[in-house]
Amino acid sequence: MNNNKIEKLTLKRFPDRLTGATQATMHIALCILFLLPAMANAQDPWFGIDLPPAVVPHTSPVAIGPRGPAPAIVPAGEAEFPQLRGERIFQDVEHIVSFSYQSLAERELGGDQLWGRVSGFPSSDRTIRWAAKEMERAGIADVRLQTLQQEADASLWIPQQWEVRLLGNNAFGTNSSDVVLETAMALAGSDIPNGELTAPIVYVGKATAAELMHIDVEGKIAIQHVTPQAHLVFERGSAVPAARSLFDRGALAVISLVDQPGNERVRDFSNCGGPCFNLGGRDSWFLTQVMNAAADAGNFDELRMRLQLSSEDYSNLEAINAIGVLPGRSNETVVINAHADAWFDGAGDNADGLAVMLALARHFADKGQTPARTLVFVASAGHHTTGLNGPRNAVLMNPDLFEPAALIINLEHVAQRNIAPARFLFDDGYRQYSADSGEAPIVAGISNESPYLQSLFDRGVARYGTNFMSTNSTMASGEGGGYRAANAPIVTTMQAPPLYHTSGEVSEVISIPGLEKMARFMAFFIDEVAAAELNLIAE
Repeated sequence: MNNNKIEKLTLKRFPDRLTGATQATMHIALCILFLLPAMANAQDPWFGIDLPPAVVPHTSPVAIGPRGPAPAIVPAGEAEFPQLRGERIFQDVEHIVSFSYQSLAERELGGDQLWGRVSGFPSSDRTIRWAAKEMERAGIADVRLQTLQQEADASLWIPQQWEVRLLGNNAFGTNSSDVVLETAMALAGSDIPNGELTAPIVYVGKATAAELMHIDVEGKIAIQHVTPQAHLVFERGSAVPAARSLFDRGALAVISLVDQPGNERVRDFSNCGGPCFNLGGRDSWFLTQVMNAAADAGNFDELRMRLQLSSEDYSNLEAINAIGVLPGRSNETVVINAHADAWFDGAGDNADGLAVMLALARHFADKGQTPARTLVFVASAGHHTTGLNGPRNAVLMNPDLFEPAALIINLEHVAQRNIAPARFLFDDGYRQYSADSGEAPIVAGISNESPYLQSLFDRGVARYGTNFMSTNSTMASGEGGGYRAANAPIVTTMQAPPLYHTSGEVSEVISIPGLEKMARFMAFFIDEVAAAELNLIAE
C-alpha cells in the first residue's frame, strides 16, 4: 500500500481527533505496520518463492491416476484378432521408447540434455532395423532395408551443452543464489559468440507491436510468453516472428515461457533469428513469479541472466527406411506409413503410430487371406533431420510401389491420452494437469476430400470409439509432405496434444485402449479401401 492510500485511510478513520505530531506519529506507525510483512519476505531467498523441481527424464509431467481411459469397442466377429489388442501394441510402444532410453544413456547427441531416436544416429538405425525384423517375424517375405544419404547442402544443428542461469542477488532476498532453469531448451539455429552471454532481462508479454512500442529491449534478454492452445506447431506462426522482431529491435537473446504441463523440455520454435531458448511450465511459472515480485519491490532492473551454449552441425549423415510388401491380387498398392524418429522419449511422436503400423502388418500377414491390393508397410526414417526425409526417399527409391499407389496412409500421434488443466493447484499456485478418460482428438486428414473415405471415418467413431474430429480436413503435414511426389491421395491420422516434441512425452501418457481403437479402425479402413473401386478413392 502506498503512502497516499495510508494517509487517506488514516484521515478516514480518525478525521478530527488526530492533528499535527500525533497524526504524523500514527502515519509512521501504520507505514511500519504495512511494511513489516514485506520486510520479512524480503529476507527469504527469491522473495520466498519456491524453486522449480528438477528435470527427471522419463517421468510423466501430468497426473495419471488409477481411473483409466474408456475401453475400446470390439465389434462382433473381431475379437479373435489378437494382434490388434491394446496390451500387445503397448509392448511395442515401450520397446520403441527403449531406443530413446539408450540414446540418453550413451549421450548420443553430445550430452544428457537431449535424446531421442534421431535419423542419422544409431538410435534411429536400431529402431528401423528392429521394425524390419518384426515385419519379417510376422511372415512378410519382402522386407527392404534402404539406406538414405543426407542431401549435400543440408546439415542438422544439435545443441551439445547449454544453460540458462538466473543470477542471484540479495536484493531479491537474503541468500538468493543462482538458479539454473533446467527445462531450458536451446533451439535450432541459435548461436552465442564465445559461447556465453550475460545481460539484464526484460519482459515483453506476447511481444505484439502494441506491447513493444512501450518497451526497450536493446541489449537485453527478452522474455516472451507463449500459451499453446493445443499442438505447439500452431504457435510457430506467432512465436517465431515475434522473436525475430525482438532481435530486430536489438534484443541479445529470446526466452519463451511456454505454458506446458509439469517441468519438461520443449523443443519447438526453431530458427527464430538469434539465440533462443524455451522454458517448461514450472520453470516458466517460477520466473514469472520472480519478475512480478521484483517489479513490486522496485528492483526488476537488477534481474540478470547468464546464457551458455555450445552446438554442432552434422552433415553427410545416413539413415534407413524399412519397407515390407505384402502382395495382393492387384499390383495397385495401399501404403501404410509411420515414422520412427523422435525427440526425447517420443512415445506419442511417434512410437504409438509405429507400433500400430506393426500391429497392422502382423494382422494382415496373419489373416491368411490375400488382400485385394498389395499392402506396403513403411517404417520411415522420418522428417525431423534436415536433408534426410524418409517418405521422399521411399517414393524415389521404390517406383514399383508408389507409381501404382491408390492411397497412402500416414499414422502419426494416434493414441495419447487427453490432457487438460485440473481444478486443483499446487501450494505455490501452479495449476496441475491431469489425463481424463479419453484420447486427444484425432484429425482425419484426406488430401483429396474423397466423400467415400470421409464416410469410413464417420463409421469409425461409432464402430470403434475412435475420437476423430467432427470436421473434415485436407491436412497432410508431418510425413505427408514427402509423399506428395507419389501423386496419390494421402490420408493422415494425427493428434495435436500438448506434449508433442517435449521430454514429457513418455509411455505413461499413451492410452492402451486408444492404441486398440486406432488399430482396429485402421484394419477395417484398410480392408475397405483395399477392395474399393479406384474411382471412389480417387474422387
